[in-house]
Amino acid sequence: MHSFRTLPRFLLTLVAMGLFAPFALAQDAALSPAPSQEVKDPEHEQERLCRDRWFGEYRRCRSRRWAGPMLVFGGDFGISAMNEGGAIGFNNGVGSVTNAGPAWGASVGVEVFRWLAFEARYVGMYNSAQSSVSPTGSVGYFTTGGAAIIRFTAPLPYVHPYIFGGAGYYKNALIGSSAAKAGSVLLSSSQPGVPLGLGVDVPLTWHVSVGVEATYHFMIGESFSDVTANGIDGGDITTFNGVMRFRL
Repeated sequence: MHSFRTLPRFLLTLVAMGLFAPFALAQDAALSPAPSQEVKDPEHEQERLCRDRWFGEYRRCRSRRWAGPMLVFGGDFGISAMNEGGAIGFNNGVGSVTNAGPAWGASVGVEVFRWLAFEARYVGMYNSAQSSVSPTGSVGYFTTGGAAIIRFTAPLPYVHPYIFGGAGYYKNALIGSSAAKAGSVLLSSSQPGVPLGLGVDVPLTWHVSVGVEATYHFMIGESFSDVTANGIDGGDITTFNGVMRFRL
């Protein structure tokens, strides 16, 4: 004890500081407030990621949560052919005297759930007549129509196959010069119809998808000619279109 009393005062002070300084620093750290950290919502972060980097994060984004009813706009373009007796009866009825031609359309609707959608559609087609029924000049059917559609989709991970059906009204206008129409046995016809089809939709981004679609437009009460012996008075239309859809 006597040896400690002989130590210089400043040496004792240094020893005390060395012993108690770590405890003081630890106490200050415990009392000081921790820096605030923003709490991130995992679902919100995944939604932002999917919107910005769809292709790079496709495996994660394919199972994103349903965001509620979506407004959907669509456009399509492809090929059409007239037929009779079924969706691929192209050599029967009016299909036996007409040629394949272009088809186009537009749609607007609401996807209520992943698997259920309601759409209003416009359809357009043109099918020229063969020379056997247009001896005095070229004629053809310019078809326009509108339909109300219900679509059922299988919400699979990477592709979305679907089927649809509905009711519509079609105007098949025979167009050409007056002389050509007068010399043809074909007639214009307007009637209700039932569109039935199937397709597959492939998402490209959060908002955009592309797909292919086949539609059988079954006509009810059509009359494409006064000539009934060869059956060209009756007929339907089948279309094969590529489709692009935009979702909001």
